[in-house]
Amino acid sequence: MPINTREALSYFKDNDPVMYGLLLTLTKSPTFTLPKARSSDEYFTSIVNSIISQQISVRAAHSIRSRVYDYLGEVTPKSVMKANMNKLKACGLSAQKTKYIAHNAEIWHTIPTNDFFSMGDEEIISELTKLYGIGRWTAEMFLMTSMARPDVFSYGDLGLMQGLYQSYNYKPHYKRKIRDTVDNWSPHRTLASFSLWHAKDNNPAL
Repeated sequence: MPINTREALSYFKDNDPVMYGLLLTLTKSPTFTLPKARSSDEYFTSIVNSIISQQISVRAAHSIRSRVYDYLGEVTPKSVMKANMNKLKACGLSAQKTKYIAHNAEIWHTIPTNDFFSMGDEEIISELTKLYGIGRWTAEMFLMTSMARPDVFSYGDLGLMQGLYQSYNYKPHYKRKIRDTVDNWSPHRTLASFSLWHAKDNNPAL
């Protein structure tokens, strides 16, 4: 099932008034666009982008990504395997990130990306976390943004958890209440996630 804002609004209106208000605010934001599912031949680029972005600022990631793209031409397993690793690293990548990208290019053919469309979320996470530098959080972000899966929430995302604590007046130790609330958002947890990110980023500083 694709992400459907209208259905999500109707669901939250009946099941979670707080999330209904957050999603309604999100839908009125001129900067928000729904994620669109990418084709499988774009997945490797998404993974490389994720690795580049790890533990650095958005501005730095954009700069490095531009240099990597300029050097490789197109970001594919083949272009990476043909590249000079010293020149790739010179684009601004750390030695570790260069190693991750090179290794993942070599084993990419073992990841059944053409089957992802018919696979469940957990199956895809299991496959993606076989790659170097890809943990559960990165795999969950991939599901949301590259595959536009409608029912994904990441407990490992600090921004989401802070947004949840803030919007629902929860404390970190309210573990059962948090789990019940997130479970109640299903099957629209991806839109709930974007709503929490938006609420956190746009709330006034206290």
